[in-house]
Amino acid sequence: MLSRVNLIATVRGDIDGSDLGFVLVHEHVITASPGVLTSWPELHGGREAVAGRGIAALRAARAAGVRTIVDCTTYDLGRDASLLADVSEASDVAIIGATGIWLDPPASIRARTVDQLAWRFIADLTEGMDGTAIRAGVIKVASNERVEPFAATILQAAARASIETGAPIITHTAAAHRTGDQQADILEKCGVDPTRVAIGHSDDSSDIDYLAGLAERGYRIGMDRLPNGALPEYGGQDVEARIDMIVALIERGYGDRVLLAHDDPISAPLLTDEDQAKHKQVNPWLLAFVAEVVLPGLERRGVAADTIRQLTTENPRVWLTGA
Repeated sequence: MLSRVNLIATVRGDIDGSDLGFVLVHEHVITASPGVLTSWPELHGGREAVAGRGIAALRAARAAGVRTIVDCTTYDLGRDASLLADVSEASDVAIIGATGIWLDPPASIRARTVDQLAWRFIADLTEGMDGTAIRAGVIKVASNERVEPFAATILQAAARASIETGAPIITHTAAAHRTGDQQADILEKCGVDPTRVAIGHSDDSSDIDYLAGLAERGYRIGMDRLPNGALPEYGGQDVEARIDMIVALIERGYGDRVLLAHDDPISAPLLTDEDQAKHKQVNPWLLAFVAEVVLPGLERRGVAADTIRQLTTENPRVWLTGA
């Protein structure tokens, strides 16, 4: 294992876990097809405009208390490590980049073996992403209604990379289909420590027993689509119901497993113009939504300040660093 206890790689270099502060564990400065940022810049206003929107959103999040985000943009989601570094520098918010593969790998990726994918993930984590020396800090994997064969290949490669480097894993799931259980089974068979895995988009499920079962196995529960509760296509649980589920997990004794975020991209040419407009309409707070809406909602439900700090600061620090 190559991990260094309590250190995590950000796009501006390693920082100590104690300096991460309030962390949002699943965000995106931009989501797009690979190469679109340079090959079709007019689609999203160009690199400078994307950076400007990212800087503004992160400065607003910082003013609300956020200090770090995990940018879960993989290669097939249009990752640009240099862009993330520029946005981080200008906003004074630490950004942790991601290796791994999302749901739309191009043919050159689909043709690769477990060994080849694991090698690429490890190189991103130890050498640098996108032709730079900017290292990833997490591994992102994805499955929808079920774990398809190539998604299983990616999970196996992610497991090898995590065990080799000590990097944590975060997943995309179709929570209503309990995909997290399938992901967990594969990762456990590969020897991954469940406490280093965040099962993402868990707040798209209304099945508290499903989430509690994953937490009981040791997994982190990513309540990371919180503003999207205002959009019916994201599982049907509105924002208030998602906050209630966080409280229910705390009451069941799993407060140390819960992680918070938005998964609401600042720039999203991956979506239609109409879908982007809908997201902005229901979430004008952008990456300050958790701080401005969710945390006050938890306070109104009687969640103590120490527990809220655990959700925003301690839980992500332990997941990210393993310390």
